[in-house]
Amino acid sequence: MIFFSMSKTNLKPKNWRKVKLGEVTALITKGTTPTTIGGNFTDKGINFIKVESITEEGRFFPNKFDYINENTNSLLKRSIIEENDILYSIAGSIGRIAFVTKNELPANTNQALAIIRLNTEKAYPKYLFYALSTHLQRTLANNLVAQSVQANINLKQVSEFEVLLPDLNEQKRIAKTLSAFDDKIELNNKINQALEQIAQAIFKEWFVLPCKASVYGGKLPEGWKMRKITEIIKRLPVGKKYDNKNALAKGKIPILDQGQSGFIGFHNGEPGVKATIKNPVIVFTNHTCYYRLLTQNFSCIQNVLPYIGNNSYPTLFIYFLTKGKIKMQEYKGHWPEFEEQVFAIPPIDLAEKFSDSIQSLIKKIVINENENKKLLSLRNLLLPKLMSGKIRVKL
Repeated sequence: MIFFSMSKTNLKPKNWRKVKLGEVTALITKGTTPTTIGGNFTDKGINFIKVESITEEGRFFPNKFDYINENTNSLLKRSIIEENDILYSIAGSIGRIAFVTKNELPANTNQALAIIRLNTEKAYPKYLFYALSTHLQRTLANNLVAQSVQANINLKQVSEFEVLLPDLNEQKRIAKTLSAFDDKIELNNKINQALEQIAQAIFKEWFVLPCKASVYGGKLPEGWKMRKITEIIKRLPVGKKYDNKNALAKGKIPILDQGQSGFIGFHNGEPGVKATIKNPVIVFTNHTCYYRLLTQNFSCIQNVLPYIGNNSYPTLFIYFLTKGKIKMQEYKGHWPEFEEQVFAIPPIDLAEKFSDSIQSLIKKIVINENENKKLLSLRNLLLPKLMSGKIRVKL
């Protein structure tokens, strides 16, 4: 059984030692861009992980991976990634970090990510991942930045990062404690993906397959009509628009942006847009073409465009109808293209029946998302205290 006991002092705990990262690693290296050594990107193959493939919370965006073939991977043998490696961004967004599992392999990376491989007789990889994840560590790393074409630090500087190390057994206990939060968050994410896939499958069965079957006969099902999307949606005003300068790290109201992570921060004023589970709002990001279903109040930056169903068509139906229909081709405004979309639209009562049938799935997704926010908040609260020894984990 694991329990917490508070230290009675703010001093470094006994038997904890401060070491430089280079003292406990077997390897610190980086890769290169495949095209610089005669390689190419491919449509499928070995995962090629970039900084933008990693979330701010230390997870991977698999749909953001590029791919290379076996030959290119061999040419980049110095940066072939292994299980339990730590990936640490050293260019652009400094200090973004992820822990490699079997799920991401085989994989390689470029020069913007350092590969940190631990000597497991000296340090436990997952513990070092958490030690390098603290806000303090990221601040220290950013203080080293040399401004050239873009923000960057070098591998020597990474090797000189200082971390506190307890003995290996305590490192494992600390990592196990924090991993319990991350594992539950990951499980909730997988459940939510499955729930949304179920909702999408229901939508396909009710609305996509009947239309495909009608193509051969030349007629839509009875009561269906071809309609422009602007006939059944309504754009919502967003109120005050925010940016990085006036976004807070914590607050009541999330501020949505155009990135895949979803938001840039918070504010404590009135929300620009109100949303609930019963009255959700869809968000389309004009330049990057991400679609989101929001069930809580929010505000926006420029070019985050919220809309709902109109003329009695429920928003949940509209979400699954429009999601992913416009994809980013280049960084430009895509809303005009979105407005030109034409769909086969069913009678209102069928759209309402679909919305009612998946309401419980959406509610479960929201419950899981809210649980994840609480878990992440508690995990982030514990993280610096465990890494400094202010809270000890004992058997």
